[in-house]
Amino acid sequence: MTAGCDGGDGGEDPGATPEVPTYEGTIDLEVGAMDGDDPYLFSRIEAVAAEERGRIIVADRQSNEIRVFEPDGVFAFHFGGYGEGPGELTDICCMEFGPDGDLWVRESERFSVFRLGETGAEYQTGLRSPQMGVTGVMAPFTFDDLGRLVSVGHVYDDDGVSLDTRYRLLPDGTVDTLVMADRERQSVSQETVPFERGPFRGVAYINQPFGPRWIHAHSNGGVWAEAVTSDYSINYHSPDDTVALIEGPSLPGPALSPAERERAQVQIDRDLERTDLARHPFGIPDRKPPLARMFFDRHSRLWVEKSAPDGAEMREADVYEGTTLTARYRWPRRIWEFPVPWAAESVLYGVTADSLGVQRVARVRFTRTP
Repeated sequence: MTAGCDGGDGGEDPGATPEVPTYEGTIDLEVGAMDGDDPYLFSRIEAVAAEERGRIIVADRQSNEIRVFEPDGVFAFHFGGYGEGPGELTDICCMEFGPDGDLWVRESERFSVFRLGETGAEYQTGLRSPQMGVTGVMAPFTFDDLGRLVSVGHVYDDDGVSLDTRYRLLPDGTVDTLVMADRERQSVSQETVPFERGPFRGVAYINQPFGPRWIHAHSNGGVWAEAVTSDYSINYHSPDDTVALIEGPSLPGPALSPAERERAQVQIDRDLERTDLARHPFGIPDRKPPLARMFFDRHSRLWVEKSAPDGAEMREADVYEGTTLTARYRWPRRIWEFPVPWAAESVLYGVTADSLGVQRVARVRFTRTP
């Protein structure tokens, strides 16, 4: 099964895309401040979520707490706080609602589960990470079509190179492990270089500035997708382990601006400084890859965001239901790429920052354009 977006027969433009509804987004709410009451002061926003009723849930990394705001942005309550005990949090990564509606919070080595109420949250239980013995894992998690936890982590190959992996927790407590792509695909435009600094030894990862990247996205229900950003060709994995192909138009990415070329050179110089390499393994490309990233929304639709020219004010994503292109969404570029937005049909939540680096949670409302 393929979603073909290559224009078809009859001499049509091979770079054309099907006509689908387009939705334009504007920011209608930002929560956060440079000074004032503590709940509105964020250190580093690690994740954003939202209830169906519109309450906004924010994970603040430095304070290791979760803050809940009403739909109008007024602070409601917070919970968590640094610690290892029940209901306390350490190294917050991301959040997801479980099959029973409880809020799961991923930490470095465990998951903590909370039930949200009107004025507070009640701790329910905790679960050690399926990737036992590994600390510092900061990656997404979901639940499959049977409600089983699926967390993204990594394994190391024989050369000590990290490979992204899906860990699915089975009812008997065992873990099903799936490496999502082979090393060559995961390491596209990347070289590994052994390094030694005093008593420390390890592997340095050297990436091509603005080069192709291997990307992946995950949804509740067991669906996930992976691709290399140099080609609009996406492997769409269904819960039954079948794989379909989404193919978009064969269009080049935007050309690098002079400022982007300068940033690329800075990265190359930094890589040479931190390794013993005499020459960088990659050059600076003329263009960006056509794809930027992808993510699933709350309805398990896949958003494929395309690369934009430097200075563009809007982001744009093709949105797929299954492997069928059904809509196109555009929203302000002020919304950061990280953390991954929490999106639905008519709303998206993400993070902005001003010129002083003050972070805020932003809500984007979408309306269909004529």
